[in-house]
Amino acid sequence: STGATGAMAAAAQGGNNRGIILKVDTLLAGGIAGGCARTITAPLDRVKILMQTQRLTSAGAEDKYKGLWQSLVRIYKEDGVRSYWRGNLANCVRVVPYSATQFMTFAHCKDHVCQYTGKEHPTVPERLCCGAIAGMMASFVTHPLDVVRTRMAVQPELQGITHTFATLWAEGQVSALYKGLGPTLASLGPFVAVNFASYDTIKAWAFTKGIEQTPFTSLFMGAGAGIIAQTACYPLDTIRRRMQLKGKNYKNTLDAIKVIMQQEGVAGLYKGMSANTLKVIPNNAIRFMVFEYLKQSTTFKAMFHW
Repeated sequence: STGATGAMAAAAQGGNNRGIILKVDTLLAGGIAGGCARTITAPLDRVKILMQTQRLTSAGAEDKYKGLWQSLVRIYKEDGVRSYWRGNLANCVRVVPYSATQFMTFAHCKDHVCQYTGKEHPTVPERLCCGAIAGMMASFVTHPLDVVRTRMAVQPELQGITHTFATLWAEGQVSALYKGLGPTLASLGPFVAVNFASYDTIKAWAFTKGIEQTPFTSLFMGAGAGIIAQTACYPLDTIRRRMQLKGKNYKNTLDAIKVIMQQEGVAGLYKGMSANTLKVIPNNAIRFMVFEYLKQSTTFKAMFHW
């Protein structure tokens, strides 16, 4: 009896350890995947932010950045190749924990849903809920770094991450670091929800059709999920970027929508979308591909299972 009790306790302890190991496994794989994807697509992200925010930073002057190629050429002529990756360190410092938190939270929520419902796979609405929770959790944790990234991309006078943090703290302390959090949660929550739900649904469908999970198929599934998500959520991302800028440009999210629509029309909400589309497709594709590759890698698994 004592031996049986000891065996059960050891099995339970082993199960708990396995759960912790799997969470660390997912956390690290998600962080590495996010950092790789963002560094590769950094130039397109810089163009997107400049196009989204130029109306507020140009003091009413004519738009400098009018298209993807024109913007890339102008940035190169004005500041050189290195400027494409301006703020990328702040970018990666934010993206690695952001991506890691997303993947781990989504996996954790999915496990709980399946345990609660007794089903092997969650439904699409359940996947959307899991994705929304993952997106909001990751956004809240890393929002100050997102504000720093935006400021560094549009204010050349800011010298590095530390100086940008100090400037923001002087402007309004914690409130300045969390400026635009509402629109961030409103835009990224739905984006991550649709993104993860789309990828997970496509992946489950592919599995039922006997399509093998390879880096190539993961790449295509990630690209498809990214296109669906960004098409649905891009206007809120534009509002989020503008509300993060210095000064009080809009009273709230609804006021921002109203002002942009009055001054720039519907097109104002979609400024920079061409650059964003070309960024989201490879970014999402690379992120899911690297994540799946690491999770399936024998070498990577060996780091966590001993």
